[in-house]
Amino acid sequence: MSMILPGRRSHLSETGFSLIELIITVAVIAILLTLSFPAYIQFVRRADRTEAQMALQDWANQQEVWRADHPSYSTVIKPSNTPTYTYSMVSTATSFTLTATAVGRQAADKEDGISCATMTLKQDGSPGPNGYQHCWGK
Repeated sequence: MSMILPGRRSHLSETGFSLIELIITVAVIAILLTLSFPAYIQFVRRADRTEAQMALQDWANQQEVWRADHPSYSTVIKPSNTPTYTYSMVSTATSFTLTATAVGRQAADKEDGISCATMTLKQDGSPGPNGYQHCWGK
């Protein structure tokens, strides 16, 4: 039988969390964040890379539409640069190479250990540079 002194509450009647329970909870959350944050960053980089690939493909389509009515490819048609990619083009009258170059944090983008910081698309639809098909999901 336990005796409760006047002015003191029984340990069994207290509510709330103890300090050790809060420390354990914070530690578990910290471990989960440590494990999931790199995967989240890779997911964001892949999404930004896919957006750049779509911009290159759309740009190539616009070039082909332009070329159908003109003797050479357009140097005026170009997607807007984004916080993650800048776009450039090298063209002749009969060919072009479109380039998306990663900037900022996106420049560290890799797929299977291969850097995906620069992606190209030629007028024949071939992605590059050679060896970077992993970046294009091929």
